[in-house]
Amino acid sequence: MTEPPVLRVGLLGCGRIARGVHMPVLQRLPGVRLAVIAEADAAQRAEAAARAGNATVVADYREALSGGGLDAVVVCLPPNLHSPAATAAFAAGCHVYLEKPLAPTLSEARPVLGAWTNSGRVGMIGFNFRFHPQIEVIRARVRAGAIGRVLAVRTCFSILPHDMPEWKRSRLGGGGVLLDLASHHVDLIRFMLGSEVVRVSAAIQSLGGEGDHAALQLELASGVSVQTFASLGSVEEHRLEVFGSAGKLVMDRTELLEPAFEPASLHGARVRRITKAMLALDPRRLLRSPGAEPSFGRALSAFVRAANGAGFDGPDLLDGARSLAVIEAAERSVQSGRVETPDAVTAA
Repeated sequence: MTEPPVLRVGLLGCGRIARGVHMPVLQRLPGVRLAVIAEADAAQRAEAAARAGNATVVADYREALSGGGLDAVVVCLPPNLHSPAATAAFAAGCHVYLEKPLAPTLSEARPVLGAWTNSGRVGMIGFNFRFHPQIEVIRARVRAGAIGRVLAVRTCFSILPHDMPEWKRSRLGGGGVLLDLASHHVDLIRFMLGSEVVRVSAAIQSLGGEGDHAALQLELASGVSVQTFASLGSVEEHRLEVFGSAGKLVMDRTELLEPAFEPASLHGARVRRITKAMLALDPRRLLRSPGAEPSFGRALSAFVRAANGAGFDGPDLLDGARSLAVIEAAERSVQSGRVETPDAVTAA
């Protein structure tokens, strides 16, 4: 039996998160050879080189692409370089896994959308939480009617105060909580409920950086209302609740080992209290590493399978553009003080 060819992958950008997540995942995935790493910062590049194995390490992503010999790239550069780097990668014949956001703005995203459409290659956006086991279960149960008619969604994505690189403190550089965290939940809402965001209002606060705390109110085409809070400096919480006419489903990355279901009944309320007490003592929860996140590896595995021709179900770059359109509508809402409508986006 013929062995499948090895996928030669380049990692463009190798900062702290890429070294801690993307790099080790690529190094252990079967059928993948991490061939080249590009990182502009000298100190970060030295740290990457120490863990690079047989991969070539260069300073410029363009040098990584110009050498040829790559089948795919994973782009983890600062957001203002996402679109030009991905566009160049498609031109070089590569499949592209592009960390979100697609670009700082929709206008900057249009060149890469065009390059992807014309390339015939896989273009995947890094909305890894679609691959979280709890999200996969909730999506299937919602679509099976487990909670009846969906009425509303409430979400929170908040992380502890921490040091950030300068670009993450500036909206022009692609920073801020809307692009960093809220964009994930905008995508998850679209993914789980199969309905587009049609109206947006938002409020933003800037404390440690530009736009580092935000509250959003979204309305979907289906009529479902969504409330979202996102913060780059508060408590550690990542939770999503879907309310329906027959009950509620909950995803909580830090508190739950599997999705919680509460039927819309007195019995359901009692079960919730008992379950919460039992989970507090579950050794799996107590021993779990707070940094453990299975969705990164699952997302990159899906990308590798798609690059090898096994089929691709997204999220693609158009999903990245539609999330970005909602984020821009939220920013317009902050400026206007009114409800705003996201711009229509197509791949062409």
